[in-house]
Amino acid sequence: LSYLAQGSRKAKRFYHWDRELHLYLGLFVSPFMLIFAVSTILLNHEMKPSPVKSKTTVPIELTERLEGEALVVYVLDQLNFTGEVFGRGKFRNGKTTINISKPGNVKFVTVDIEKKEVLIANRSFGFIDTLRCLHLNPGPHKHPTWIFSKAWGRVADGTVYIALFLTLSGIYIWIVLRAERKAGLLALGSGAVAFFVILYGLIAS
Repeated sequence: LSYLAQGSRKAKRFYHWDRELHLYLGLFVSPFMLIFAVSTILLNHEMKPSPVKSKTTVPIELTERLEGEALVVYVLDQLNFTGEVFGRGKFRNGKTTINISKPGNVKFVTVDIEKKEVLIANRSFGFIDTLRCLHLNPGPHKHPTWIFSKAWGRVADGTVYIALFLTLSGIYIWIVLRAERKAGLLALGSGAVAFFVILYGLIAS
């Protein structure tokens, strides 16, 4: 009897912690899930507004020996630009282009060593495209360099893992709560049928 009682206490303790984690982790990731949900709708309906484009030319002091990563760092510091950087800073015909990307904004910085100036082609996107960018990035892990790109990648991964936990813990809570078993079984069965019917149609048709 004591063994059964101990097992019952452990089951209750596990249920308590499972329910608490299900609640609070669900609340924690709810803003991120909302972003992914809204951006999925935007992607499905191909809502992609045109960017607002602008160009400016800025003088900059350069030395002919400055090239490569050192040049990229120097130019970004001078212009006070931050973001995910693409471009190795290698000159070709006296010019090199550095791309700086953020959700909702992309800058193409062309450095002209002879004229000692940079041409900044700026593309600003609206709120909708910012959500699309957040949904698609980081994408396959491509070793981002910007600290906030790295942070978003960790959050995106964490949100998926927590969503998996919420699914499994929700099933467990449903099994434990006897009063909800019939309604839960109907919801689970309906979801499973819809899933397999659509999956079969996609594969077999």
